[in-house]
Amino acid sequence: MENFPELMPLLTVAGGPMRGASFRLTARPQVIGRASTVDIAVDDPHLSRRHASVRLATGGVTLVDLGSTNGTWLNDRRIDGPEPLSDGDVIRLGRTELRFFDPGLARTDPVGLWVGPQGRDRRPTLPLPVAAPPAARV
Repeated sequence: MENFPELMPLLTVAGGPMRGASFRLTARPQVIGRASTVDIAVDDPHLSRRHASVRLATGGVTLVDLGSTNGTWLNDRRIDGPEPLSDGDVIRLGRTELRFFDPGLARTDPVGLWVGPQGRDRRPTLPLPVAAPPAARV
């Protein structure tokens, strides 16, 4: 997959100070935190300097909390050990929300606007304009 970077999994900031930023995952483990020396630096004062890490392996991507002060949350559940990621998962670190997108297993779009048939996070569409009734002929 490394020969085709567009097929590599992606973390996109869906909420927080860096909304819209995206990070491609690589074969080597990547540390997420607020320190400028980490692999994925996120500008959020509520993150630890070395908050969590993601690892891409043959079996998929794994998320691990690195003993952060405020914890790492996966789909609204605080994690305490390695957790496998699935396409569409929501990761919360401090006040930052990341969406996990895996092009190889895609059920969502890269920014997580569509999560699947259960309807979670679906954005409402605008109603069609109602046409005025035709004028009565006399």
